[in-house]
Amino acid sequence: MNDTPKLFPAKKDGKSGYINSTGQIVIDFHFDFFGCREFSEGLASVIVNGKAGYIDTNGNFIIQPKFDLAMPFSEGLAYVELNDKYGYINKSGEFVIKPQYYSCDSFFEGFALVKDSVTSKGFFIDKNGKIKLQGRNFLLSELREGLINCPDDKGNWGFIDIDNNVSIDFKYKFTRPFYEGKGAVAPKKDIDGKANRKDKYGFINQQNEFLIEPIFQGAGIRFSDGLCAVWDEGYGCIDEKGLLIIPYEFDLIKHFNEGLAVFKPKGRNKKYGFIDKTGIVKIEAKYTHLDDFYNGLSEVIIGTEYENFKYGYINQNGEEIWEPRR
Repeated sequence: MNDTPKLFPAKKDGKSGYINSTGQIVIDFHFDFFGCREFSEGLASVIVNGKAGYIDTNGNFIIQPKFDLAMPFSEGLAYVELNDKYGYINKSGEFVIKPQYYSCDSFFEGFALVKDSVTSKGFFIDKNGKIKLQGRNFLLSELREGLINCPDDKGNWGFIDIDNNVSIDFKYKFTRPFYEGKGAVAPKKDIDGKANRKDKYGFINQQNEFLIEPIFQGAGIRFSDGLCAVWDEGYGCIDEKGLLIIPYEFDLIKHFNEGLAVFKPKGRNKKYGFIDKTGIVKIEAKYTHLDDFYNGLSEVIIGTEYENFKYGYINQNGEEIWEPRR
């Protein structure tokens, strides 16, 4: 059983601290304004006077603030920036992989994608910093559900595993990572045999069998909570059988999380709200920005200019748990 309290980074009077799910202050506001990230694996990175370290859920420093940037822990390691280079530390603050990279991703499924220069196409390392997979173009790739979407040297897309075995042939115009057992792929020709100029996607399983025919378009097209946002003169959502569940009547639908998805209505309204999995508006579109729901809350932003944005939290009923403020 996980007894770790659910805490949320919040802002007040130009500083950051942490509240709980009812809006009570748990860790006082003495960190830099953009100085707090979510807790992950029992620790959260915080910034004090421009330097980043890690605290526990009582607000005690476990790793002193000495880094230029510190990201959340994932699989026991976190990447940090020191003197314009990135490396990985453990929960004692010790470098397990020394700062040497131009950029890093968090570890996922035992491996991390890194770049050693601005021109690098990326490569995967293990938790000892040993190069596991290199020599391909991984700039638009992710390791998900054991497979990596990537192109071959001719620009054809397919999937490989972490040992560089080809799992799904390089025959697609483009492929996207697997989520919920389905990978989005854009064949070179559409179902009518014509060139797929509109980048229409379908979904395959890991045996390269089509689960959903390639007739859909969309940005960041992938499944979450059993639905996928797709576009046709507007955004709607399909289910796992490819059936249109939410009509094409929105300007934007993002990924579902905890049963709700950020949406933007059609028309002049440029604000955002939340819809449920039937397309019903649950929280009206009145916010400048919304994060996905996480542990029952969503961070919201109101305001028209970045310098004057106010930050708060709402619950799934749209109630303000933390009034937007700076």
